[in-house]
Amino acid sequence: MNIPAPLTAECTLTDVAAELAAVRRFTRLTLLAWASEVSVDDALLIVTELATNALQHAGGNPVLRLSVTGAELRIEVFDDSPALPARRPAGADGGWGLALVERLSSAWGTARHGRGKLVWCALPATSAELAG
Repeated sequence: MNIPAPLTAECTLTDVAAELAAVRRFTRLTLLAWASEVSVDDALLIVTELATNALQHAGGNPVLRLSVTGAELRIEVFDDSPALPARRPAGADGGWGLALVERLSSAWGTARHGRGKLVWCALPATSAELAG
């Protein structure tokens, strides 16, 4: 029996202005390379929200990890802040991020990780094989 290994890719985020474009490019290229049948647009929106939150509120150098196992794409952002994300009322000054993550993903949550936390979500991925 040939069981494929999970696919995993990571990148470190260092600066809000420069990193958001880079993290979106990293996500798009990774998902296309994996030939993953996941909504790339949904994944890009979620990655942008989670990366923005980590860069603006957590400090340090957050890490984005993408992984596919079975029929699921998992998006994870690790940061150094122990403060868990909290939904706030949506309005002109923001507050839409976690509601967007919740709406687009099949599941999401948080967990303590070292001195900080991990914010994750899952998207269905019906095919996750390396292209070629």
